[in-house]
Amino acid sequence: MQRKSWERARHECFLVIKAAADDVGTRPLATPFASSDIGVAADGRPRVTVWNLGHKEAHGVVIEFYVVPAGLPVNAENAQLIGLGNPAIIPPGQSIGITCNQVWRRMSHADVLLVTASHEELDAVKLPFDAVRDRHVGQMNYPWAGSFTGFIGSDELKVQLEVKPSNQGLFKVKLFEEVAGRMPSFPKCDRIMKPNKNTLRWMEVEQNQKVIYDLVMQENNRLSFLATSRPMDQPNAPAVQVTGTMERD
Repeated sequence: MQRKSWERARHECFLVIKAAADDVGTRPLATPFASSDIGVAADGRPRVTVWNLGHKEAHGVVIEFYVVPAGLPVNAENAQLIGLGNPAIIPPGQSIGITCNQVWRRMSHADVLLVTASHEELDAVKLPFDAVRDRHVGQMNYPWAGSFTGFIGSDELKVQLEVKPSNQGLFKVKLFEEVAGRMPSFPKCDRIMKPNKNTLRWMEVEQNQKVIYDLVMQENNRLSFLATSRPMDQPNAPAVQVTGTMERD
């Protein structure tokens, strides 16, 4: 029997905070991750989707939300409890969305948000702050690497963003902009840079325009797009801004 089938079979309930849509709870993961099932509601309270991939309904699942301040190791010593979610009932093979009972008063966009989901008797957490080795643990820390797609401006121009890790904490950033209804092979912008917390900012000269790009990570899967342009020979001219939202592919 394959490892993942054996591990799931021995648990009546099998709780998972997914690292990806096809995650079935096999651990350890190959690399650290930031779960797409963790986010922050409009009122500032963290939220999470928890799955039960077992064959028995899970009653009284306990959800805990923690923060690790930016720059500190992710461990029990540095984790600070934000709050709890209401005890959950999760049917077999289904998921439930749970919101923290407290607002997360974030000190920095580089803070790490951790969530644990457990059932003390049927499926307890083994490694409370290890999202790589414990399927009960999820982590959100604004990962830049990935692909994003969105629409900007009043004419809803389609744009795509590719971000890949480079050396020494840098990222290779490519921005593509739709031309005549098609996405070109060559990027409009191609840079290597380091984010400033949750923001990528750079300048381009396009014809006679100086354009400043600001891409701001709102949460794991969404970023805001802002391009501010001025004529090079008219520094006092009013700025023209183009805005939009991009979602992780």
